[in-house]
Amino acid sequence: MSTRQNIMKPIIGIITRPDQLPSGNKVEVIYKNIRTAIIKNGGIPIGITPTTENYDVLDQNAWNDLLPLLKKCHGFVFQGGDNFYNYDLKILDYAYQNDIPSLGICLGMQLMSIYKNGTLKTVENHYGKEPYVHNIIIKPNTKLASSLLQNQKVNSRHHEQVLKTDLQISAYSEDGVIEAVEDPDKKFFIGIQWHVEDMIAYDKVMNSLWNDFILTCRECINETN
Repeated sequence: MSTRQNIMKPIIGIITRPDQLPSGNKVEVIYKNIRTAIIKNGGIPIGITPTTENYDVLDQNAWNDLLPLLKKCHGFVFQGGDNFYNYDLKILDYAYQNDIPSLGICLGMQLMSIYKNGTLKTVENHYGKEPYVHNIIIKPNTKLASSLLQNQKVNSRHHEQVLKTDLQISAYSEDGVIEAVEDPDKKFFIGIQWHVEDMIAYDKVMNSLWNDFILTCRECINETN
């Protein structure tokens, strides 16, 4: 019975981020709260890391090495961070072209926007460590609105904003900054500017987005197995 239950859980690939410890040791990062949110909502998190030393270099041989792992995933999470790379864009394109559910968080949302002809610029007053930094307005009749209420307080902490993108804008802040994007023609292709993985500890509404994401991924199990 235990084995069957594990098979029915969707495998969620978390795209790792390079970082460096105070000791100087270089590491590949998966944010613990993202891992926790996936497990809490019935998914199995796994790390997806480059098969080359350089995140910006992914030749065909390296891609062929990575592809079998990607094919095991029923969904992807594109984490926050400081920089994204060709590696991220390559996996995002794979997810988009194959309609694999994808959730972009902070930098991950910016990645999705750039992928769809977006541009970025510096933003002020959208960074804080408080549980709630500012309000957002979620547009009705969007996939995001089906998961969350139309008006929310979020914990944004970012220094760049999406200026424009071909994706549908599904939420914005009260001062007009784009806070969420999506593709309504995909099963689940949503990017959010705030850190929803941290908020589930104190905001039950925010877990609805994780729950809907994992449920959509679960529906893909029979398609990929």
